[in-house]
Amino acid sequence: MDVASGSGASHKTAYYELADDELAAGSTLGGPLACATIKATGAVERFYSIEAGQEFFGSVLLHHWDGRTGVQLEPRTGSFIIHPEHQQHVFTLANDVAVHEDIFVLSGQPGDDGSVDPPALYYAVELRNDTQEPLTVSTFAFCQLRGDTAHDVLTTFSKRLNAFIAWNNSKKDYVRLFGCSVPVRSFETTSDHAKAVSEHCPQALSGKTDVAGGDPLAVLELSHDLKPGKAAKFTLLLSFSVRGKKDALRTYRSCPPADEALARTQEYYRDVLGRSIVVTPDPEVNRGVLWAKANMLRVQLKAPTGWAFTNDPGHSNNSVARDTAWFAYGADYLTPEFSRASLLAYVKRQEKSGEIIEYYDIRNGKAADYGLNINDNTPLLVLALWHHYNTTGDKDFLREVYPAAAKAARYILSQRNEQGLVWCTATGTSDFGIIGWRNVIQDYRLSGATTEVNSECYAALLTASQMARVLEKHEESAKFKQSAEQLRTDINTHLSNPSNGLYYLNITVEGVPRSDVTADLVFPVMFGVASSDKAALIIGRLSARDFWTEAGIRTVPRSAPYYSPGPKPAYGLLGGVWVAMSFWYAFAAAPFVPDFMAYALSVSFRHYSRDPKRNNTVPGQFSEWLHGETLVNEGMMLSPWFPPRYLWAAIEGAAGLDTSTGSLSVNPRLAPDWKWCAVQNLPYCGQRLTWFVARAPDMQMYANFHSPRESVPHEIFEQDISDKIHAGGEHIVFLGLRQDNHMIFFAGNTSDRTTSAALRVDAAFSGSYRVRVFDSLLGSWHDRGLLPGSAMEGGIAMRLERKGFWLVDLQQEL
Repeated sequence: MDVASGSGASHKTAYYELADDELAAGSTLGGPLACATIKATGAVERFYSIEAGQEFFGSVLLHHWDGRTGVQLEPRTGSFIIHPEHQQHVFTLANDVAVHEDIFVLSGQPGDDGSVDPPALYYAVELRNDTQEPLTVSTFAFCQLRGDTAHDVLTTFSKRLNAFIAWNNSKKDYVRLFGCSVPVRSFETTSDHAKAVSEHCPQALSGKTDVAGGDPLAVLELSHDLKPGKAAKFTLLLSFSVRGKKDALRTYRSCPPADEALARTQEYYRDVLGRSIVVTPDPEVNRGVLWAKANMLRVQLKAPTGWAFTNDPGHSNNSVARDTAWFAYGADYLTPEFSRASLLAYVKRQEKSGEIIEYYDIRNGKAADYGLNINDNTPLLVLALWHHYNTTGDKDFLREVYPAAAKAARYILSQRNEQGLVWCTATGTSDFGIIGWRNVIQDYRLSGATTEVNSECYAALLTASQMARVLEKHEESAKFKQSAEQLRTDINTHLSNPSNGLYYLNITVEGVPRSDVTADLVFPVMFGVASSDKAALIIGRLSARDFWTEAGIRTVPRSAPYYSPGPKPAYGLLGGVWVAMSFWYAFAAAPFVPDFMAYALSVSFRHYSRDPKRNNTVPGQFSEWLHGETLVNEGMMLSPWFPPRYLWAAIEGAAGLDTSTGSLSVNPRLAPDWKWCAVQNLPYCGQRLTWFVARAPDMQMYANFHSPRESVPHEIFEQDISDKIHAGGEHIVFLGLRQDNHMIFFAGNTSDRTTSAALRVDAAFSGSYRVRVFDSLLGSWHDRGLLPGSAMEGGIAMRLERKGFWLVDLQQEL
């Protein structure tokens, strides 16, 4: 497998290329109104309507036959090229015709009025004759028009649109279109699925669309005469509406041509992926950050109830509160407007008591919970609201949500027991008896006082205090702070396990402490409940061999008597690898063992591209949970709330950004073998922040912002000029800052080999500049004398050690 990425810390193109027999499944791609999945073969598996909450199309696939002999043209082994926003398939037919397929879902920049692109799936195809003889290729496109709707689909064919029009007889507003960009030779709907696998070319299609049974297979025939060296292009287009035929036709006609649609989608992805760029000496972490952002864009939906995402793209209609809260921790650095809207949906649906609901149906807003008197959703939403305010500086938002946050905090306080602990009275099991994130374990209860939820509640109460302080509600602020500190004391009094120095998993509803050692120990570290000494002890235990695999941390150590690595009854939650737990660990471990932090971020993401056919993963795509022994993915192919946690762990863990107190600070946590780390174009309170940190020879930071709480020596520059810098070399990342006549350039090497490069500035500079260079291999600054400004356009030659860097400091001579 080849992995490629462009140069520079500005937006880079990234892709995975692998043989087309190396996948167990293809990409999951999405737009605001639709979601598509691709098969391991490269064919479309399904196309899902967000508004209906159903599949409107099943499989879409192409087969080719020799137009003269009728012999089936078997494809030879080719390549898949997986991009953030589309998936390509390149292969050659048995007659040496080269085929290039490209599948994507239209997803451009939302309009200022909130408008979004129509639901549209493009299947673009090019056939090219690379032989010296003229060839004829007969291509048949097959499409299952029913999806998973009722077995009552009726169809017609519009010659004007060159497309099938299909609808459900029981829901006539459910209308979809399947068409082609070029005139077809013949068409029909049929129940004869054997045509798709025939060894001999099907006969001309009947033109009939009245197949009985309500489950039609639509078929289009195309024929292309290809002269040597010539190519033919066509595109299959799928679209739909839940508002009847007239709207479906309008929607289909509004879909732009394939080239324009792909350009629009790529432009949007370029813009968003160019935000919050994190680069380190580890290319796997860099790719993880980039693909985390791409995965997030794929699942951000414009539902009938507003912006949201579901916990299982293309299968579920439910938005879950805890998932939404954690998604906001990443989306605040990527698409804060989405974060705001999705959080406000839960503020709007807060229960009268102050508790936050478990989930709601994004189609109709119907809310539900599991009858728990307290849950993790309640404190997590409070924390996410505060995080959004801190990263956006939107005080109107804070004023709007504070009443809900305060109400939630008071509700938390009302659910304490005589020990002062937040107490869940549930005596059920699974969803109805598990209070925290692991709520799908069958026949399992985790209620009473859990360390997880109590830790979250402590942080939520402290957050409510900070919210009140900002809004000058000082009496409320003091009360919430006092309550928070008391809860922290009570947690450390009653949930601390004196036998091993760790914490109990919980105190059961029967009052029995459970000493189970699980990955949930990360929560009192993450949320500031544990003292520094105790946090270090916890991180040490979680770093032990029995917790770890080469794909991330297990939920339960392999040595535990209750270790269960597989699907039932625990779905990997008692010993499998829930990959996002590694991201929680990375954040918590960063101040204590930054080397293990870097390891966790690297191996957990790399596993997605390591033998994807065996591991049932898709390169670059964050799947859900892995069997604790085989490390095969047993869960969703794309888990929506995992990618934002990766982005958050990289920014607030590795890169060290901290906004939790309401002011900005940066304390980078470089792994011992990391000599540098950089962040560029991070949205923060109406600004775009850029900083890079290098061991030069001690830790030194350069940034385009000032903060009074920096713990690392730093220099402040006014302007990020990274977009004017270019550096040759595949593995080189680069940044630049400027303050008047003073500039600092950074170039970092992500390769395991020494690399040569030339740093060139794409701008005109007058006068002369005194140049100093820090080469990480030499470990000291060296004066390079005066350099004419014009020379910078020609480039500064560099030779960077493996994983090393150069700093080039230029001061204009006045």
